[in-house]
Amino acid sequence: MSRRTTQVLESIHLMSTSQIIRAAVRIILLHPTHFHSISIFLFSPLPISLFISHFLIHHFPQIPSSALKTIDHSLGHHGVLPLPKLLSKTLVHIIICFPSTITFSLLGRAATVQAVSDGYHGINLDRRRLLMRSGLTWVKLLHTSFWEFVIVLGLFGALMASLVTVPKILFAFGICSRASGFLSVLGFAGIAFCVVFAHVMAVGNLAKVVSVVESECYGFDSLVKAKRLMEGRRHTALVMALLSNVGLRLVECLFEFRMCRGMSMWEGPLLVSMYSLVLVFDTVINAVFYYACKPPDFSIF
Repeated sequence: MSRRTTQVLESIHLMSTSQIIRAAVRIILLHPTHFHSISIFLFSPLPISLFISHFLIHHFPQIPSSALKTIDHSLGHHGVLPLPKLLSKTLVHIIICFPSTITFSLLGRAATVQAVSDGYHGINLDRRRLLMRSGLTWVKLLHTSFWEFVIVLGLFGALMASLVTVPKILFAFGICSRASGFLSVLGFAGIAFCVVFAHVMAVGNLAKVVSVVESECYGFDSLVKAKRLMEGRRHTALVMALLSNVGLRLVECLFEFRMCRGMSMWEGPLLVSMYSLVLVFDTVINAVFYYACKPPDFSIF
């Protein structure tokens, strides 16, 4: 099995996006039992938490009402704009999914990246060894995720500060109304925010792989190294991040659609399995991308 894996992973340097995706598919197909076990036992708590939050918001709309009032009051708009409602729902999702995100999700990423790394090095996969090494690297992943969260929080803070202050300044000078100013700032600042946010997510995904594979590099150092590794490959990283996010969002939309129409007992576990498999596939793609970004002098081949 290790010889087959090595043959699949040859000529990894400077692979295109489609080649990286095909390599990730082949890796999963070479070890379907291991990756399926990871998706069930480590990744599944995250989609379960996410779907529970969707269920609570759908059937108990008063849950995010307090968050909605707080955000609406801070922005100075009284239910006129839809953004506070979206932010309040997002806040509920974050609160409910936070425990599983920093525990099972990180353990799943660590186990998946370690499985791909063992395949690259021709090491036979062992579930017990994967679980033990995932536990050892969990703290490093948590450290890296913390710095990623700090950067994202700074981006959100800058966006919120712009949405709060700039419309008031425009209104004070009589340029436009507060609602028009808010939409204008949201249009200009929102585009810049989305671009920077996408880059941070792409760097963060690669930094998590660096934290697992390289024992001495984690936290903010892994983010810096991931950014350096991505030089000249940002387009590939952004495309992969976009495809993964689209896949995850499609599963969420399917869950919301079936929840509104009435969901059967077997559909819930199926959607959880689909979401978990997308998370596994996303992690495998980023692990393959890491080896594709490594300079030839540091290649394992």
